[in-house]
Amino acid sequence: MNYTTTYILNKDYFSESYEQSLPLSNRKQPKYGLILLLVALALFSILKLQNNYLGYFLFALALLEMVAYRYQKAWWIARQRLSRAAGHEVELKIDEQGIGTTANGKTRLLSWTDISEAVATDKGVVLVTAKGHSHYLSNAVLNDEVREFILAQKKQKPL
Repeated sequence: MNYTTTYILNKDYFSESYEQSLPLSNRKQPKYGLILLLVALALFSILKLQNNYLGYFLFALALLEMVAYRYQKAWWIARQRLSRAAGHEVELKIDEQGIGTTANGKTRLLSWTDISEAVATDKGVVLVTAKGHSHYLSNAVLNDEVREFILAQKKQKPL
């Protein structure tokens, strides 16, 4: 199997990538324990230690954690759009060796031995490496034959 295609890393691609990869990440819900701990320490600092500055700082950290969770998608997409590859064309090559990408003159190869699992989603395929990193390929850039080839290389894990 030799498959080559190109696509543009734009806001829509990043948004789809985030949404389809989220069920596999550990940020599905806010860190309630951390928020409660920060609020408790803030109250302790203000009421018992009489240290208002430390207390307000801890309250601000708790608030920052809540805001970070609320806007995590927008923040992630903004960071991706600031990367060097954003807005540029990516060449995708899939063959017996693995999955290779070329963007901005840099070539990367993700071999099949580096991929621990392939997860089919509604809009694409999420590849998870042995190190736990995930890589997303949209169905918009894959045809059915290539998608089945990728899923056949690794056991498919249902969502």
